Amino acid sequence: MLKKIFYRQPKKKAPEQPAGADASLWTSPVEFDEAWKRRIATMASYIKTPCSVADFGCGMMWLEKLLPPGCTYVPIDFVRRDDRTLVLDLNRDPFPSIHAEVAFLSGVLEYVENVEAFAQELTKAGFQKIILSYCTLEKFSGLQTRKNLNWVSHKSLFDLLAIFLPHYSLVGLDDVNANTILIFDRKDHEGRAI
Repeated sequence: MLKKIFYRQPKKKAPEQPAGADASLWTSPVEFDEAWKRRIATMASYIKTPCSVADFGCGMMWLEKLLPPGCTYVPIDFVRRDDRTLVLDLNRDPFPSIHAEVAFLSGVLEYVENVEAFAQELTKAGFQKIILSYCTLEKFSGLQTRKNLNWVSHKSLFDLLAIFLPHYSLVGLDDVNANTILIFDRKDHEGRAI
């Protein structure tokens, strides 16, 4: 299954519903593929020391149990997962003030309409590390297949690098089940990874 949370558009929307994605989607645990745990575990292995981690698209919050002791976990999702969840629609809501060192995005950017603008917001928020996975065009080139999965962004690896490299250094590259995993560290004023 290649489903992930956030921004899955409803098949049909009643006229009285508000604009945006259907909040009833992605509320059941059956919507989440157990195979995603492997991707999340691989991504989490790049978090070595205690820090605060903002988990964008936290879903079933599998990441929290994989963090090193002493980490602070900030769950962010399109629907409330628990009392701590920051409920946020990345395509419509203003980017909130988030105090965390690491931005963790497992299968989220495919659902972000304007990846460039979202990356600018991550940069402004001051994240020191960004750990993300993305199904790039090199691995999933069929546009119709991507659209059938409700993905709204269609980027290549080179597109992602062009978006993030002005402010971040690529310090890791991995792959899990055709998901490209990129690990970025923020650059200092002289262009070196911090």
